[in-house]
Amino acid sequence: MKIDKRTPGVTGKTVSATQGKTAKKTTTPARAGGDEKLSIAASTSQLRELESQMAILDISDAAKVAAIKNAIDSGTFEVDSEVVADRLIDTAKESVRKRNKKR
Repeated sequence: MKIDKRTPGVTGKTVSATQGKTAKKTTTPARAGGDEKLSIAASTSQLRELESQMAILDISDAAKVAAIKNAIDSGTFEVDSEVVADRLIDTAKESVRKRNKKR
């Protein structure tokens, strides 16, 4: 079997890169499945709007933060070394798993 490395010529109307970017978008789908593309775009814009609204919200517990600051300032804040060690080990395990998945 012989492979021909030549590319066939493009038939029909050609559009330059700048024409394609500035061309008007039509509201009617050009082919079947066009409606799906529109619904994906709508859900994407809704998701971005929700993300921007969520970014404004304060998710911290002001009372808890104030209590921790007061405990640190007064010297009564206690660290549970077992919890810190367990979470450090969990973080290390997760890091190793992610590294192994990349390979």
